[in-house]
Amino acid sequence: MSQASHTLGVEEAFLAAYDLHADGIFRFIVSKTSNTEVAHDLVQETFTKAWDYCAKGNTVEQWKPFLFRTAYNLIVDYYRKKRSVSLDELGENQGFIAPDTNTLSASDEAEHARLRAIVGEMDDTYRDILMLRYIEDMSVKEIATTLNLRENVVSVRIHRGIKLLREKFHVQPTDE
Repeated sequence: MSQASHTLGVEEAFLAAYDLHADGIFRFIVSKTSNTEVAHDLVQETFTKAWDYCAKGNTVEQWKPFLFRTAYNLIVDYYRKKRSVSLDELGENQGFIAPDTNTLSASDEAEHARLRAIVGEMDDTYRDILMLRYIEDMSVKEIATTLNLRENVVSVRIHRGIKLLREKFHVQPTDE
């Protein structure tokens, strides 16, 4: 394959990955920072780093976990640079993005607010994995790649996170 056709293939794959994953990356970053301006900047930086990686001749086998891992690392760097922020503020900024409230009934809104509050109180260990699994619809394998964990660890944390949510919501588990 010639250099020109290889570059064209990489560019097409990159653009397709952007189209498929930019919104999810943005939601993920906003949920971690609660700041849309920061999220826009970090999304741009995520894709800039991905392009730079490819421009150096590297290949991305699975774009979704690669991009989420890059975004995750940028979020960690963002908070490291922002050490003056209190731990209380960091905890408050870890909630989920609310769905379109125009489509929810009052009782659904109340339940969603309760769920967000409970999830917001959860340890990052469970909160991040549950968000990636159920908000971003990532597979266990993709989450493992994104967070640099073994698939078994991710599966256990999903199970335990759901168990914690059920306990807080006082929901009896169904036969699994």
